[in-house]
Amino acid sequence: MIEPIKQINNIYGYVRVSTAMQAKSGSSLEEQKKLISAFVKAKFNKEVDKFFVDAGVSGAKPLTKREGSREMTDVMDDHDVIVATKLDRLARSTSEMLNIIPILEDTGVTLYFCELFGDMPVVMPRDPEETGLKSKFNMVRRMNEMIISMMANFAEMEKEMIMERTALGKMAFAEKGYSIGGHTPFGYSKEYDESGPRRHTKLIPIPKEQAVLKTIYACRDRGLGARKIAKQVCNLHPGYENFPVHKVSKILNRKFQGLPEAV
Repeated sequence: MIEPIKQINNIYGYVRVSTAMQAKSGSSLEEQKKLISAFVKAKFNKEVDKFFVDAGVSGAKPLTKREGSREMTDVMDDHDVIVATKLDRLARSTSEMLNIIPILEDTGVTLYFCELFGDMPVVMPRDPEETGLKSKFNMVRRMNEMIISMMANFAEMEKEMIMERTALGKMAFAEKGYSIGGHTPFGYSKEYDESGPRRHTKLIPIPKEQAVLKTIYACRDRGLGARKIAKQVCNLHPGYENFPVHKVSKILNRKFQGLPEAV
């Protein structure tokens, strides 16, 4: 049975968005604040004393490295309540979340994820009289830890899927001849394409540099190493007599773009 909170000092809300665009629009931050405020009003008939905000900060960043969450952990004290909407607003990794739990318990903080578990606290203050076997067999605490671990695992899986989708999206974008950011790759120049609804940067092949790329990839296919390929470029292409080995290696290690027009 979940014991009621006997005393409350401060009620804090924690909100976070991961991208600069979300932070600029503020819509997601405001929605989180509204959900937390409504939860606190319904459960405690009080207002949130303070919101701690991390705008445009990745959840993969540790709590102590985010300005808002670090400020919150610095001021939280016994009998305080912290409310976030979901677990992934606070932490992305299982290990981090499980490391946070004993700190909150020992500090005397109660934690809620109002969108996930409603008014069931996921962390409660540790009872100083609860020691030994009694502590080990506190089933509410054990169940909460299992739920937290499972939800954090889901958050990690979601993060990996997002990263994979991002990589695939970059690959598809690069295959259409667009830049995916960073320096202009050897063999191309950049040109803005404003034909669509969004402004994109098109990669335009440079014939002379494309010829060098063809030599590099042809030599690679014959099994030559970077040093020998650089010598071939120096010998075969006027104007590239001092083509560096590190540049050959960089070209061969490209992941998304920079392939010659036709090999």
